[in-house]
Amino acid sequence: MEFLTLKKSIELLQSKKINIKKRFGQHFLIDRNSRDKLLSFADLNEDDVVVEIGPGLGALTDGFIDKVKEVYAFEIDTDFCDVLSERFAEYPNFHLIEKDFLEVEREWWESLRGKVKIIGNIPYYISHPIVLNILANRDNIQLALLTVQKEVGERMTAVPGNKNYGIISVLLSIYARSKICYLLRRDVFFPKPKVSSVAVLVKPLEKPTIKIEDEKGFWAFLPLIFNLRRKKISNVVHKIFGIEKKAFQQLLEENGMLSDARVESFTPEEIYRVFNIITFLKKER
Repeated sequence: MEFLTLKKSIELLQSKKINIKKRFGQHFLIDRNSRDKLLSFADLNEDDVVVEIGPGLGALTDGFIDKVKEVYAFEIDTDFCDVLSERFAEYPNFHLIEKDFLEVEREWWESLRGKVKIIGNIPYYISHPIVLNILANRDNIQLALLTVQKEVGERMTAVPGNKNYGIISVLLSIYARSKICYLLRRDVFFPKPKVSSVAVLVKPLEKPTIKIEDEKGFWAFLPLIFNLRRKKISNVVHKIFGIEKKAFQQLLEENGMLSDARVESFTPEEIYRVFNIITFLKKER
Protein backbone atom coordinates (compact mmCIF):
# COMPACT_ATOMS: atom_id res chain seq x y z
CA MET A 1 0.00 0.00 0.00
CA GLU A 2 1.23 3.48 -0.89
CA PHE A 3 2.47 5.47 2.12
CA LEU A 4 0.71 8.78 2.75
CA THR A 5 3.42 11.43 2.50
CA LEU A 6 2.61 15.08 3.20
CA LYS A 7 1.66 15.67 -0.42
CA LYS A 8 -0.47 12.55 -0.67
CA SER A 9 -2.17 13.25 2.69
CA ILE A 10 -3.15 16.74 1.58
CA GLU A 11 -4.37 15.43 -1.78
CA LEU A 12 -6.48 12.77 -0.03
CA LEU A 13 -8.00 15.28 2.39
CA GLN A 14 -8.81 17.67 -0.44
CA SER A 15 -10.27 14.99 -2.71
CA LYS A 16 -12.58 13.85 0.10
CA LYS A 17 -13.30 17.44 1.16
CA ILE A 18 -12.24 16.66 4.72
CA ASN A 19 -11.34 19.41 7.13
CA ILE A 20 -8.95 18.65 9.98
CA LYS A 21 -10.78 18.96 13.28
CA LYS A 22 -8.75 20.67 16.00
CA ARG A 23 -11.14 19.46 18.70
CA PHE A 24 -9.95 15.90 18.05
CA GLY A 25 -6.26 16.84 18.23
CA GLN A 26 -5.63 15.40 14.75
CA HIS A 27 -1.99 15.14 13.60
CA PHE A 28 -1.00 12.64 10.91
CA LEU A 29 2.33 10.85 10.67
CA ILE A 30 3.84 11.68 7.25
CA ASP A 31 7.36 10.24 7.55
CA ARG A 32 7.74 6.59 6.58
CA ASN A 33 11.05 6.04 8.42
CA SER A 34 9.58 7.42 11.66
CA ARG A 35 6.49 5.24 11.18
CA ASP A 36 8.53 2.10 10.67
CA LYS A 37 10.89 2.85 13.57
CA LEU A 38 7.92 3.52 15.83
CA LEU A 39 6.18 0.26 14.95
CA SER A 40 9.36 -1.75 15.52
CA PHE A 41 8.89 -1.31 19.27
CA ALA A 42 5.58 -3.24 19.14
CA ASP A 43 7.44 -6.37 17.95
CA LEU A 44 4.49 -7.41 15.81
CA ASN A 45 3.99 -10.91 14.39
CA GLU A 46 1.41 -12.91 12.45
CA ASP A 47 -0.37 -14.11 15.59
CA ASP A 48 -0.97 -10.65 17.02
CA VAL A 49 -4.34 -8.97 17.43
CA VAL A 50 -3.92 -5.19 17.32
CA VAL A 51 -6.30 -2.61 18.71
CA GLU A 52 -5.59 0.75 17.12
CA ILE A 53 -6.83 3.96 18.71
CA GLY A 54 -7.66 6.75 16.28
CA PRO A 55 -6.11 5.49 13.01
CA GLY A 56 -7.06 8.70 11.18
CA LEU A 57 -6.04 8.24 7.54
CA GLY A 58 -4.35 4.91 8.30
CA ALA A 59 -0.65 5.82 8.13
CA LEU A 60 0.17 3.51 11.03
CA THR A 61 -2.37 0.90 9.98
CA ASP A 62 -0.85 0.27 6.58
CA GLY A 63 2.49 -0.32 8.30
CA PHE A 64 1.26 -3.43 10.12
CA ILE A 65 -1.97 -4.62 8.48
CA ASP A 66 -0.02 -7.26 6.48
CA LYS A 67 1.96 -8.45 9.51
CA VAL A 68 -0.74 -9.27 12.06
CA LYS A 69 -3.72 -11.58 12.47
CA GLU A 70 -6.47 -9.06 13.21
CA VAL A 71 -6.83 -5.27 13.52
CA TYR A 72 -9.63 -3.58 15.44
CA ALA A 73 -9.49 0.13 14.64
CA PHE A 74 -11.45 2.60 16.77
CA GLU A 75 -12.22 5.86 14.96
CA ILE A 76 -14.82 8.48 15.94
CA ASP A 77 -14.43 10.84 12.98
CA THR A 78 -16.97 9.74 10.38
CA ASP A 79 -15.00 11.36 7.54
CA PHE A 80 -11.96 9.25 8.39
CA CYS A 81 -14.12 6.16 8.76
CA ASP A 82 -15.10 6.53 5.10
CA VAL A 83 -11.43 6.82 4.08
CA LEU A 84 -10.40 3.84 6.19
CA SER A 85 -13.23 1.67 4.87
CA GLU A 86 -12.10 2.44 1.33
CA ARG A 87 -8.34 2.07 1.90
CA PHE A 88 -8.57 -1.25 3.73
CA ALA A 89 -11.59 -2.75 1.98
CA GLU A 90 -9.53 -5.65 0.62
CA TYR A 91 -8.22 -6.69 4.04
CA PRO A 92 -10.51 -9.22 5.75
CA ASN A 93 -8.48 -8.84 8.97
CA PHE A 94 -9.34 -5.13 9.23
CA HIS A 95 -12.30 -4.36 11.49
CA LEU A 96 -13.36 -0.73 11.72
CA ILE A 97 -15.26 0.22 14.86
CA GLU A 98 -16.89 3.65 14.57
CA LYS A 99 -16.81 4.36 18.25
CA ASP A 100 -14.86 6.14 20.97
CA PHE A 101 -12.26 3.78 22.43
CA LEU A 102 -13.15 5.07 25.90
CA GLU A 103 -16.73 3.85 25.50
CA VAL A 104 -15.87 0.22 24.85
CA GLU A 105 -17.87 -2.09 27.09
CA ARG A 106 -16.20 -4.63 29.33
CA GLU A 107 -18.02 -7.38 27.40
CA TRP A 108 -16.07 -6.50 24.26
CA TRP A 109 -12.75 -6.94 26.03
CA GLU A 110 -13.90 -10.26 27.47
CA SER A 111 -14.87 -11.47 24.00
CA LEU A 112 -11.27 -11.26 22.80
CA ARG A 113 -9.17 -14.41 22.63
CA GLY A 114 -5.76 -13.89 24.13
CA LYS A 115 -4.06 -10.61 24.85
CA VAL A 116 -3.98 -7.75 22.35
CA LYS A 117 -1.41 -5.13 21.45
CA ILE A 118 -2.62 -1.55 21.49
CA ILE A 119 -1.19 1.04 19.12
CA GLY A 120 -2.25 4.66 18.92
CA ASN A 121 -1.27 8.24 18.22
CA ILE A 122 -3.06 9.79 21.20
CA PRO A 123 -4.33 13.40 21.40
CA TYR A 124 -3.19 15.29 24.51
CA TYR A 125 -6.67 15.99 25.85
CA ILE A 126 -7.59 12.32 26.24
CA SER A 127 -4.18 10.77 26.95
CA HIS A 128 -4.76 10.26 30.69
CA PRO A 129 -8.26 8.73 30.30
CA ILE A 130 -6.88 6.36 27.66
CA VAL A 131 -4.00 5.24 29.90
CA LEU A 132 -6.43 4.67 32.77
CA ASN A 133 -8.68 2.67 30.44
CA ILE A 134 -5.74 0.52 29.36
CA LEU A 135 -4.79 -0.14 32.97
CA ALA A 136 -8.38 -1.02 33.85
CA ASN A 137 -8.35 -3.65 31.07
CA ARG A 138 -4.72 -4.72 31.56
CA ASP A 139 -5.58 -8.43 31.87
CA ASN A 140 -6.49 -8.39 28.17
CA ILE A 141 -3.47 -6.38 27.01
CA GLN A 142 0.02 -7.60 26.18
CA LEU A 143 1.43 -4.15 25.52
CA ALA A 144 0.48 -0.63 24.49
CA LEU A 145 2.59 1.55 22.21
CA LEU A 146 1.30 5.10 22.54
CA THR A 147 2.49 8.22 20.74
CA VAL A 148 1.84 11.16 23.05
CA GLN A 149 3.11 14.67 23.61
CA LYS A 150 6.54 14.66 25.21
CA GLU A 151 5.19 16.19 28.42
CA VAL A 152 2.64 13.39 28.75
CA GLY A 153 5.30 10.74 28.17
CA GLU A 154 7.44 12.28 30.90
CA ARG A 155 4.47 12.16 33.27
CA MET A 156 3.87 8.51 32.45
CA THR A 157 7.45 7.54 33.29
CA ALA A 158 8.24 9.99 36.12
CA VAL A 159 9.65 8.89 39.48
CA PRO A 160 9.04 10.31 43.00
CA GLY A 161 10.46 13.79 43.44
CA ASN A 162 10.31 14.58 39.73
CA LYS A 163 8.19 17.59 38.76
CA ASN A 164 6.16 15.38 36.39
CA TYR A 165 5.42 12.72 39.01
CA GLY A 166 1.70 12.27 39.54
CA ILE A 167 -1.35 10.02 39.35
CA ILE A 168 -0.44 8.37 36.05
CA SER A 169 3.15 7.84 37.19
CA VAL A 170 1.97 6.05 40.34
CA LEU A 171 -0.56 3.80 38.64
CA LEU A 172 1.73 2.82 35.77
CA SER A 173 4.54 1.94 38.18
CA ILE A 174 2.17 -0.34 40.11
CA TYR A 175 0.53 -2.11 37.18
CA ALA A 176 3.05 -1.95 34.35
CA ARG A 177 6.54 -1.26 33.14
CA SER A 178 6.76 1.86 31.01
CA LYS A 179 9.49 3.61 29.09
CA ILE A 180 9.95 6.30 26.48
CA CYS A 181 11.41 4.45 23.51
CA TYR A 182 11.37 6.97 20.67
CA LEU A 183 11.35 10.75 20.16
CA LEU A 184 9.41 12.06 17.16
CA ARG A 185 10.19 15.48 15.74
CA ARG A 186 7.40 17.95 15.13
CA ASP A 187 7.95 17.94 11.37
CA VAL A 188 7.08 14.25 10.95
CA PHE A 189 3.44 15.18 11.57
CA PHE A 190 0.84 17.15 9.62
CA PRO A 191 -0.36 19.58 10.76
CA LYS A 192 2.90 20.25 12.61
CA PRO A 193 2.17 20.19 16.39
CA LYS A 194 3.52 22.89 18.68
CA VAL A 195 5.48 20.39 20.78
CA SER A 196 7.53 17.23 20.26
CA SER A 197 6.06 13.78 20.71
CA VAL A 198 7.38 10.53 22.14
CA ALA A 199 6.44 6.88 21.84
CA VAL A 200 5.84 5.24 25.20
CA LEU A 201 5.86 1.47 25.54
CA VAL A 202 3.63 0.14 28.33
CA LYS A 203 3.77 -3.52 29.33
CA PRO A 204 1.24 -4.60 32.00
CA LEU A 205 2.69 -6.80 34.73
CA GLU A 206 1.40 -10.28 35.46
CA LYS A 207 0.91 -9.12 39.05
CA PRO A 208 0.85 -5.53 40.38
CA THR A 209 3.82 -4.46 42.47
CA ILE A 210 1.35 -3.73 45.29
CA LYS A 211 -1.62 -5.86 46.28
CA ILE A 212 -4.39 -3.27 46.58
CA GLU A 213 -7.49 -4.45 48.44
CA ASP A 214 -9.74 -1.48 47.58
CA GLU A 215 -8.62 -0.64 44.06
CA LYS A 216 -11.59 1.62 43.29
CA GLY A 217 -11.06 3.58 46.50
CA PHE A 218 -7.31 3.92 45.91
CA TRP A 219 -7.75 5.17 42.36
CA ALA A 220 -10.26 7.77 43.59
CA PHE A 221 -7.90 8.75 46.42
CA LEU A 222 -4.96 9.67 44.17
CA PRO A 223 -6.47 12.79 42.52
CA LEU A 224 -7.42 14.13 45.94
CA ILE A 225 -3.90 14.15 47.34
CA PHE A 226 -2.12 15.06 44.11
CA ASN A 227 -4.20 18.20 43.78
CA LEU A 228 -2.01 19.41 46.64
CA ARG A 229 1.14 17.61 45.57
CA ARG A 230 3.58 20.23 46.89
CA LYS A 231 2.01 20.50 50.33
CA LYS A 232 3.10 18.53 53.40
CA ILE A 233 1.22 15.25 53.59
CA SER A 234 -0.10 15.89 57.12
CA ASN A 235 -1.59 19.22 56.00
CA VAL A 236 -3.09 17.64 52.90
CA VAL A 237 -4.75 14.83 54.83
CA HIS A 238 -6.11 17.22 57.45
CA LYS A 239 -7.52 19.58 54.84
CA ILE A 240 -9.11 16.94 52.61
CA PHE A 241 -10.25 14.31 55.10
CA GLY A 242 -10.52 16.33 58.32
CA ILE A 243 -8.23 13.88 60.13
CA GLU A 244 -6.47 15.13 63.25
CA LYS A 245 -2.83 15.78 62.44
CA LYS A 246 -1.25 14.28 65.55
CA ALA A 247 -2.90 10.84 65.14
CA PHE A 248 -1.99 10.76 61.46
CA GLN A 249 1.61 11.85 62.03
CA GLN A 250 2.10 9.19 64.67
CA LEU A 251 0.92 6.36 62.39
CA LEU A 252 2.89 7.79 59.50
CA GLU A 253 6.13 7.73 61.49
CA GLU A 254 5.37 4.22 62.77
CA ASN A 255 5.24 3.19 59.11
CA GLY A 256 8.66 4.68 58.43
CA MET A 257 7.55 7.90 56.74
CA LEU A 258 8.24 11.54 57.52
CA SER A 259 5.21 13.56 58.57
CA ASP A 260 6.58 16.74 56.99
CA ALA A 261 7.27 15.12 53.59
CA ARG A 262 5.43 16.37 50.52
CA VAL A 263 3.01 14.26 48.52
CA GLU A 264 5.17 14.33 45.39
CA SER A 265 8.10 12.74 47.24
CA PHE A 266 6.30 9.53 48.27
CA THR A 267 6.84 6.27 46.41
CA PRO A 268 3.76 4.35 45.21
CA GLU A 269 4.21 1.94 48.12
CA GLU A 270 4.28 4.81 50.61
CA ILE A 271 1.24 6.41 49.01
CA TYR A 272 -0.65 3.15 49.43
CA ARG A 273 0.41 3.04 53.08
CA VAL A 274 -0.93 6.59 53.50
CA PHE A 275 -4.20 5.46 51.94
CA ASN A 276 -4.49 2.58 54.42
CA ILE A 277 -3.68 4.84 57.38
CA ILE A 278 -6.38 7.28 56.32
CA THR A 279 -8.88 4.45 55.83
CA PHE A 280 -8.09 3.15 59.32
CA LEU A 281 -8.41 6.57 60.98
CA LYS A 282 -11.68 7.32 59.21
CA LYS A 283 -13.13 4.09 60.61
CA GLU A 284 -11.91 4.99 64.10
CA ARG A 285 -13.76 8.30 64.18
